Amino acid sequence: MDVYDVSDDLVKKLNDWKLIAIISGKFNELKENYSKVNFVEHALIDFKYMEKIFLTVSLRENKCNKRSVEFRMLGNEQFSLKNRKYFQALELYNKSICYAEPNSEHLSIGYANRSAVFFEWKRYRECLANIELARKANYPERLRHKLDKRERDCQQLVQQQPPDIVPYRFKLSFESHPQVPSIANCLEMRETPDEGRFIVTNRDLVVGDVIAIEQPFCSSLLAPMRYIRCATCKEERYLTLIPCDSCCSAMFCSEECKERATSTFHKYECPIIDLLHRMFNKIHGIALRTTLSALDLHGSIEELMAYCDQPQNQHKSVFDLDYTQLTPQEHYRAIHGLVTNQHLRSVSDLFQRSVVCAVLKHFIIEYTPLKEYLGGEDGRNFFTDLLFRHLQTSPSNMHGIDLVEQPNETKDDQSYASGAYAFLSLINHSCAPNTMRINQGVHAYLFVLRPIKAGDVLYDNYGAHFAVFSKKQRQETLSMQYRFNCKCEACELDYLKYRQLPHKACVPLVTDDTDMKLLGAYNYDFAVNNYRKYCEFLTQYADAFPCAQISSAEECLKMALHVMMDAVPLKAKM
Repeated sequence: MDVYDVSDDLVKKLNDWKLIAIISGKFNELKENYSKVNFVEHALIDFKYMEKIFLTVSLRENKCNKRSVEFRMLGNEQFSLKNRKYFQALELYNKSICYAEPNSEHLSIGYANRSAVFFEWKRYRECLANIELARKANYPERLRHKLDKRERDCQQLVQQQPPDIVPYRFKLSFESHPQVPSIANCLEMRETPDEGRFIVTNRDLVVGDVIAIEQPFCSSLLAPMRYIRCATCKEERYLTLIPCDSCCSAMFCSEECKERATSTFHKYECPIIDLLHRMFNKIHGIALRTTLSALDLHGSIEELMAYCDQPQNQHKSVFDLDYTQLTPQEHYRAIHGLVTNQHLRSVSDLFQRSVVCAVLKHFIIEYTPLKEYLGGEDGRNFFTDLLFRHLQTSPSNMHGIDLVEQPNETKDDQSYASGAYAFLSLINHSCAPNTMRINQGVHAYLFVLRPIKAGDVLYDNYGAHFAVFSKKQRQETLSMQYRFNCKCEACELDYLKYRQLPHKACVPLVTDDTDMKLLGAYNYDFAVNNYRKYCEFLTQYADAFPCAQISSAEECLKMALHVMMDAVPLKAKM
């Protein structure tokens, strides 16, 4: 059961009982968003949905040595000589570490077992780090001889471990914007009734130019990554992750990241973390994290209410702010000012969003310390309004934080987090984009993918690319999720999908099987030595777009940049 099942079941029940017209009418009459959500919350309580959720979905799993042992045994099975599935073993050992009760020997044994994986991988530095964690967690004396031997072997071999690849450090290709240092000074914002806010360049740009390097206002780790990445910094550190002391669904790369989380967002999410993972998706997750991050920036709910009510904090974008002088609180302005498009939404859309908001706010207020922070009715209503606002802005403005696409891997293996990026949210969609985003950690680098003339608009891709999806599929997806009818060049000219694109005789072939083989093997040196070749080719033959040769070169460039920036999962490199 997830929150959409609740919404669908409620609507069905209201239809069956001939109440839908009455409820919809009353709902639509309510002017304030918090009133709409509270109205829906009362209906969910009256129809026993909140009670059913509480009884069927665990708010938070408790630490349990029995479960810890079960996960460790499963990890041992994967680690065995018969299987040697080390990544599966590693994730299971991390789960074992997370489920171990505080001060029990099972925590230390989990660290010790994890060290064995790294010894097999010849990652001796990480092996020693886990041996130290095991000792600090009171590793049992009866097993210590095994750990001592592994430590001695590691100390003899550690010098043989090659240094990790240092990611290529890209910089802006132009001087930084005087008010927004994270973007190039050639970028400007425009606004029209049809297009809304969008970004143009006042100078010619060529393929490979870096025009923005943005850090998100906040980010949220996706549930499938919780035993692989740090819940705070989102780095892939599952070699040395340490667990939350209270829940079994959050791990951290260091004591510093653990303290940061437990003093901010995690103190509210931790008591209901398993309900959050079970009932809600990544859009709801980043909406909640954005709301909690806004609360954390202010000393009290009254202070945040006053801040959001100020006229100068309404409908602002990054270009209305001077980031060289902003306080931490003011960084929220551009996120708060993102467009909700509420006037375009149907009653059924707003009702469904109200169900999501009602369930989310009910459990986080009733079962976490947030209730005390919000105080009385005014504070709770303001929080509800703010959460509802971000539930509307998240689908069309927040961004997935991704790795390179891997053959035979699921989307969950590519995406590991969601982020709230104030500048990137201003870039409009095209099914044939002229820019591309690549993440290094949570930092998003915006590269030029196709030449852009001075005065032209920058376009990103929201996931509906012409090379992968038909025009009909793209139009349906974009209309449903983003509320617009796409009129980009790919839709207007009905571009063919990748495998149907023709080879144009006037365009040479800049890539071959060697390129794809070496880039597919994540060859760092090859990527560094060849990415400029792809950039120059794509700039020179831009007028021939789209064709098979250009699409192949674009894919090679994307892969090369991912490799150079180490935006590649660990298991792909081992």
